[in-house]
Amino acid sequence: MHFTTEFDNDLCKVGQAMRDAEFAVFGRFAEPGCELADLEQEALHVATALGRSTRWAEGCIMAYHSLQIFPRLVDLQGETRRLDMPRIDAISETALVLLNLNEPEIWQEFDEVLVGMFTPTKEAQPLPSPTAIRRRLNMRLRRIDAALAPSLRRKKERKEEKERQAPTSTVDFFGLNELQASMMFNSDAATLEEVRAHITDVAKVLNLPLAEAAKVVLTGRGGPAPKIVLNVFAAKDDRSSYYLPNFGWTDAAGTAALDELMEDNPPKIVDLDAAAEATTESYTPTAPIKAFVQARDGHCVYPNCDKPAVKCQLDHRIPFDDGGPTTASNLFCLCPKHHNVKTDKRAFYLPDPATGDIVWLFADGTYTTTRPDGILDRFTAPTSPRWVTTLAQRRQKLADDFEFEARCHAAVDKYERFPDIWECWKELEALEKEFGRKFEYWPEGPDEDDPYWDTAVPF
Repeated sequence: MHFTTEFDNDLCKVGQAMRDAEFAVFGRFAEPGCELADLEQEALHVATALGRSTRWAEGCIMAYHSLQIFPRLVDLQGETRRLDMPRIDAISETALVLLNLNEPEIWQEFDEVLVGMFTPTKEAQPLPSPTAIRRRLNMRLRRIDAALAPSLRRKKERKEEKERQAPTSTVDFFGLNELQASMMFNSDAATLEEVRAHITDVAKVLNLPLAEAAKVVLTGRGGPAPKIVLNVFAAKDDRSSYYLPNFGWTDAAGTAALDELMEDNPPKIVDLDAAAEATTESYTPTAPIKAFVQARDGHCVYPNCDKPAVKCQLDHRIPFDDGGPTTASNLFCLCPKHHNVKTDKRAFYLPDPATGDIVWLFADGTYTTTRPDGILDRFTAPTSPRWVTTLAQRRQKLADDFEFEARCHAAVDKYERFPDIWECWKELEALEKEFGRKFEYWPEGPDEDDPYWDTAVPF
């Protein structure tokens, strides 16, 4: 994709206006010293104002913010607004890799290269495409550290090959010993939640233990299938991913599976914002209130207890008989054991409405603090610093991610040129340990049927 800013026609004027608008929104994040105390809130504010997703807004903020190490390029962009977001993204990838080098002289060198790249030398000169930008910067980066500049073509091919090969679900059968065998089923979060709900419902209908119900389902001897109910959580303004209790957020495949399921079975939507403030005269909370409390707490709120919220009782912190209301702010998840501890007055708790922390007071005069860990926690405790991500923190995380990916792909590139699988594996293992991340594109080792397998194994 090429474009020029020099032609005096209406389309070029529209294109310039679009880049002007992008710069008006995001240009300030490239200014030296610009910081944000809460990146997520800023991204939400931008996304809401522009009618876009928060993921898109956050990506644009981060792309511009990464340009701070290229002050001359930032000045040029401020004067001309030649660069659109795809080109800013392409530059930011190299900027994030360079960030961890912490070498101002190298930053300055790349800054000069970029200014030259985007300063036209003749009339109506087209700008390089994002692909060309990546290729040029990658070639220059390779002169500094080849491990930071893997082959862009091979990197893309590895990802495409993995996407083609990766099934949405896998199942393996294998023997454990002479008497027992096992099965392992892997799938996306949405499918697994549907399987779990189906087996659980069969267990209830047939009054069977969960394992026996699974056997009935898998062997097809379960009779008519019960109606399955899935409980999922999603943001009102972004349905790109759903949260499934016990499994976490859905990926693209899981989201698509749930969307397809809901097309054929229109969901019952419960507004948890309303549930947060709702109350009932009954001792038993309504289904929406119960869903909100479970989503907020995640598990039993007693110290060091991880019993899932769905297996807990809802405790009236101020007892119902003493006038305690049946509302979310007075209900908390406690497993039966710790519910009894509280009922016996061996412990009492006080929630902090500002931070979400829960202070537990014990009969011996000691106290400790716990915290809910549900999907709604970050939204119900607005002043809690634990969930706030600063712009600098996110930039550093992205820089680490890009450096890790680059070094790992470079290690595989080296293996493809000079085949030494054990050295490659050793290098990838060391990188995963150093960065605390997992690399998805490990090359396969020798085939066990290879006659040289035994001699190749390094032990």
